[in-house]
Amino acid sequence: MKLKRILCTVLCALLLVSPVQVFASTLYVSDSQIVSCKTPVSAADTELAWDVKLGSSYKDAPSPQVVVGDTLIVMSNKKLLKLNVKNGKTVKSTDMVDMPSYSYTPPVYANGVIYCPLDNAKIQAFDYKTMKSLWVYSDPLGGQSLTPITYSDGCIYTGFWNDEDRKANYVCINVTDENKKETHEAKKATWTYTSLGGFYWAGCAAVGDNVVFGCDDGTIYANKNSKAVSINKKTGKLVDTLPIVGDQRSSMTYQNETLYFTTKAGYLYSVKLNANGTFNDSSVKRLSLGGASTSTPLIYNGRLYLGVQGKGFGAGYFKVIDANRLAVIYSAQTKGYPQGKFLLSDAYLKDTGKVNIYITYNCAPGGVTMFKDSAGQTRADMQELYTPTGEKSNYCISSIVAGENGTIFYKNDSGYIFALRNKTGKISFFKRIINAIVSFFKKLFG
Repeated sequence: MKLKRILCTVLCALLLVSPVQVFASTLYVSDSQIVSCKTPVSAADTELAWDVKLGSSYKDAPSPQVVVGDTLIVMSNKKLLKLNVKNGKTVKSTDMVDMPSYSYTPPVYANGVIYCPLDNAKIQAFDYKTMKSLWVYSDPLGGQSLTPITYSDGCIYTGFWNDEDRKANYVCINVTDENKKETHEAKKATWTYTSLGGFYWAGCAAVGDNVVFGCDDGTIYANKNSKAVSINKKTGKLVDTLPIVGDQRSSMTYQNETLYFTTKAGYLYSVKLNANGTFNDSSVKRLSLGGASTSTPLIYNGRLYLGVQGKGFGAGYFKVIDANRLAVIYSAQTKGYPQGKFLLSDAYLKDTGKVNIYITYNCAPGGVTMFKDSAGQTRADMQELYTPTGEKSNYCISSIVAGENGTIFYKNDSGYIFALRNKTGKISFFKRIINAIVSFFKKLFG
């Protein structure tokens, strides 16, 4: 007890002197589809904290974002920007060597560095604090940078896309800045994997010594034979392949030794990955979704959540699927095709027994739909959380991210970035400090 009292006294003294510095070493980063912060709970209790217009067309549109500390990182045209998460004002910006490919893919933050996927098969790295360029990678086969970047053990992994029936590379790049005097040092890939059809939204899963990702089928059709591959993430050696049907255009989701992914041919796959990185062929399951899916499966408590295309870019579907049986539990029609990554908050689970899932859809007005789900639920509980109007209304293919205080951020094709928060979620600086103290001691002493 004496030790606890001493620690309490020391911590409180430090907080009185400089409350921000005590917690500054833990930098919040929105790098997960699952969060525990108190995101908006209903349309009635949601307000637009701010919005900012950063572009007017796909050529200069803002990218999906990543939250780093108290900043929102976004690419727009040939600019990399830091926005203040509280008001959307630009804190700092810098020039990039190219613009994002259609602004579909977000930048990635890891260990103090921002990695930007740029057009013409380029990746540029920037120091987060100074926004100074560190190096640039340009792939020899070229292409659009549409595949999400994955960071693992000092390397980044991503792929490029040239056309349905042209070759492109998936690459591993060691992120070490070998020449600190050269801001645009020409990086070389540690290894490349070349495939006909290339890689479109095919984010990988890093599992043990391997990375696993899917390929396009190499034809102008969406339902021909394709493959998923497992590759040694350090050497680039091909470990195993898995035959699948259709262009594989979602990121891989990995949980409990099992991979989940969708294809444009309208299938959801699950397969166990052996310890050596090979696919367990006897474990493969496949579910027909009734429409194309480029949606990255979100898994929570044994339930999968994903989006499925309806007819054209009209109404789409939100589906809840039993992850073990790979069987649909229920589905709900949405305003458009949900293609971005979903966001799930379990902050209210203890109080309500439900999780909140937030999605966007690729159709006007390009708003946010929220679903509430719980164990055993068999019918949709949904509402339109936010609906843009006027010039802010447009198609939307963006993923959603959440700030530490529960504010959610996304963009649509109008060029606007939106910040949505609980009306009741505005708390004072000192209340945040008190909450931080309580959380600190709960973790320290159980």
